[in-house]
Amino acid sequence: MHPIQSQYQSIIQEEATLMQRISLCKVSIDILLEYISRHADSIHILTAEDIVTSIHTMTQDLDTELLHVRLEKGILENKLHGLQLQADLSTATVQSS
Repeated sequence: MHPIQSQYQSIIQEEATLMQRISLCKVSIDILLEYISRHADSIHILTAEDIVTSIHTMTQDLDTELLHVRLEKGILENKLHGLQLQADLSTATVQSS
């Protein structure tokens, strides 16, 4: 396997992991908001707000990381396309000889 293909496979796995982590953060926020809604009169609201804000900040950080991973993935896709074109050209040259 070409090193670029290996990098591409790693980036795909990293993208999937980040999407999973972001999803978990969003679900956690929804659960906390529901909990706060039901127990607002018996919990410390500022602490609850700090918790939700912390998870939201984590979500934003992960989303930024995902953006960079997707950028790298696009660059690798371009390189893989170039490799494929080179391979096709080599095959065509060998067959015409």
